[in-house]
Amino acid sequence: MTAKLKQLNETVGALKKEIRTHLDSPARTAMTAEQRGADAKLIELESKFAASASDFDAEFRQAARESGTPLALTTAETRTVERFNLGRVVNHLHASARGGVITALDGVEAELLQEGQREAHAAGIESSGVMLPRALVRRGVESRDMTAGTAGEGGNTITTTKAGLLDDFFAASVLRAAGATVLENLVGNLDIPRLAAGTAPAGKAENANADEVSPTTAMLSMTPKRLPAYIDISERLLRQNPGVLEAVIRRHLSAQMASVQEAAFFHGAGSVNAAGIAGTVGIGSVAGGTDGLAPTQAHIIGLETAVDTANALLGNLRYISNGQIRGKLKQTLRNSSGTDASYILTDAGMINGYSPLFTNAVSRTLTKGNQSLSSAIFFGNFADYYIGYWGGVSLEMIRDKPNAIAGLYTLVASAYYDGGVVRPKSFSAMLDALGA
Repeated sequence: MTAKLKQLNETVGALKKEIRTHLDSPARTAMTAEQRGADAKLIELESKFAASASDFDAEFRQAARESGTPLALTTAETRTVERFNLGRVVNHLHASARGGVITALDGVEAELLQEGQREAHAAGIESSGVMLPRALVRRGVESRDMTAGTAGEGGNTITTTKAGLLDDFFAASVLRAAGATVLENLVGNLDIPRLAAGTAPAGKAENANADEVSPTTAMLSMTPKRLPAYIDISERLLRQNPGVLEAVIRRHLSAQMASVQEAAFFHGAGSVNAAGIAGTVGIGSVAGGTDGLAPTQAHIIGLETAVDTANALLGNLRYISNGQIRGKLKQTLRNSSGTDASYILTDAGMINGYSPLFTNAVSRTLTKGNQSLSSAIFFGNFADYYIGYWGGVSLEMIRDKPNAIAGLYTLVASAYYDGGVVRPKSFSAMLDALGA
């Protein structure tokens, strides 16, 4: 979190507390309804909260844009990162897990792991393994031109690209592609302020009494949630070239992490994982039927209407659903009477002028009535879904009895993330769409 973001976060938190204290104060309780409607102190606090919340949102989005770009490294840092050997780290963990002679890491590996530990400590993360720093895990793609010649000196790797360990994990996120607001390298918990509700002011005659205005302030509280993934590694794989080892680890861990986090962004309960859109109080709702219903053009338009009714039809608007619904919408006419021969999902891949996204992280096993085969369809401004990441990635090697018998070790990776809706009225959902 930037220093300015932290300061704004503290300011809005203090204002929220001051508003609540004022609302509960004996002096306000003793006021008449007319006096409360014209409460200058409350109006002043509400105005300050709204202004600070707006400043916080602007600073947050700017920080998100900056953190989404490849991490800028100095020349010395780039050389250090390029020399980092993940194979050495995995072999170090391997030696620790089997109880053999443990050689202390040195050189760039020790340096970067110390940096990762400092980041984790600042973010409030504890791990029994080693911590890879953000510079190593997430740094964009680098082009490296090598001189032709002996294979060991680079002759086999001319014009190669090298990415961070989990860059493909970040790139795989559908929510990021939909325009979600993402902030990386957070420190500690983060409360994102919003003015959840308030009584709209009404026009009055010159000397008429003002209506009472009681604002409802709220926070989207983001705290680091552990996002684990694992891969079983054989003794034979541990003896392979470090480049081979890293490629296998990256592919498996990235796929697992992406799958878990995306499902949470849509359907998470918000306790040990992210708070999903589907369970957020205040989003628009479109229902199919008692036992669910195949989606029609009316349902699709209804999702847009629900957001429009809340005056939130703006920003990064999209539909998002799963592959089963994609197939259904390709076969469903916009007009069931047959007067319009076009389908809801056009050959150009559009729905009502919007470019949809599809991911199997959106459930197709939701329960409605007497069946548990319903799918979700979401619509909204996905810039109002906020995602946060803390630090880099923790690595831990586990060797238990079943693994020992099978000649395997389990490498567990853990990233720390959270997510939630900051503006519920920007979203709507149909949670009983039948695609089969």
